[in-house]
Amino acid sequence: MFNLRILKGFSHTIELSSEHYIQKYQQNFKDIYNLSYPPIPGHATIDGTKQYSSNNSEIPKSHFRTNYRNNLLLSSLGIGSYQGAPDQNNDIMLYGSIIDSVLSGGVNVIDTAINYRYMKSERVIGAAIRALNIPRDQLFISSKGGYIPADGDRGIQETQLIRELINKNLITQDDVVGACHCMHPKFLEMQLEQTLNHLGLETLDLLYLHNAAESQLPFLGYEKFYDRVAKAFEQYEKSVQNGKIKRYGMATWVCFRAKPDEDRIHVPLEKIVEIAERVGGKNHHFEYVQMPINAMMPEAFSQEWQPFKGENTQILTVARQLNVNLVISSPLMGGTLMQVPLPSDIFKCQFLGAKHLQFLRSIPAESIKTILIGQKANRHTKQNLEVIRVPPLTADEFWSFFQPLKRKQVADDELDMQ
Repeated sequence: MFNLRILKGFSHTIELSSEHYIQKYQQNFKDIYNLSYPPIPGHATIDGTKQYSSNNSEIPKSHFRTNYRNNLLLSSLGIGSYQGAPDQNNDIMLYGSIIDSVLSGGVNVIDTAINYRYMKSERVIGAAIRALNIPRDQLFISSKGGYIPADGDRGIQETQLIRELINKNLITQDDVVGACHCMHPKFLEMQLEQTLNHLGLETLDLLYLHNAAESQLPFLGYEKFYDRVAKAFEQYEKSVQNGKIKRYGMATWVCFRAKPDEDRIHVPLEKIVEIAERVGGKNHHFEYVQMPINAMMPEAFSQEWQPFKGENTQILTVARQLNVNLVISSPLMGGTLMQVPLPSDIFKCQFLGAKHLQFLRSIPAESIKTILIGQKANRHTKQNLEVIRVPPLTADEFWSFFQPLKRKQVADDELDMQ
């Protein structure tokens, strides 16, 4: 058991932007940010994640979900780290939000990428993990590779890194697409080492191939794209065998939501799993897809655009059939959906952000495991964490929201912008 920072009634109410709150974290953060420490050994385990799920008895058991293929028990709310300027103020806010979220007892999934905030997000998360001092086996840490990032701390630009890689004969100019993305195995191997160093970990629980289709498919065409995906998967399988990662996946934006006739955009998940099986056999380690779903991007549960065994169906169904875990990104569309009201009586939450999170985690789909939310200000963290204290909706409750009577109620509801 660890000491819970957020207790009944959300007693932790100091604004992160306040001088008091910043001073509270600032010195500790500066002492451990971007410093070299011995890497933390271990990874998320079944027993560890089960222990985390029982640390706060006030959180419903239904908030945690057993994942396909690995049986890890992960929170249905995770914390993302994409947004924010690459400055120290945002560093400290992200650092504090991660600590508060994990210590709530309701968030054991932390997601990042090497390019987020020019490498700074990974470094902040590494600092937060060290500060938390929670058993490594209780936390599920994911990152992403593929984009060629600048280094916000060291002032190294993307173009400089590309030149260095080419001069060292690690990659060729042809391996770089759109001056920003690379799937060459040597590049992915190098990026993983950087990520582990930033995070201060021996092993990463999950490594996504980041927006590969969105970045390369329009330029390469399907045959060459699938060939590069296969080589990337081969490298990731080697990383599993070497103990650097436990599993891998694809973080996407549009490829699994596109219509089947959208050439060089649409990608069948069935094909991706086929590649994983060809590379790694039936016991391959391709286990996750990250994709956006929200009230304005409902394709995953409203459109049958994914082929499976000769018929088109929803991506949620295909993922379930193929035992692929879905992690949902962009639940608020970068804050845009904070202008879209939802009723309190159906979604059982007071704050609007929490209502949208409740909407998404209540989609009646076994394949949806975790909703990622980017949050930094203490006020937003506290409000979003409201959702961990209520159970997801039942299927009947979820679909009742779409009845005409309920739609009228939404229209009459006042905006809750607190």
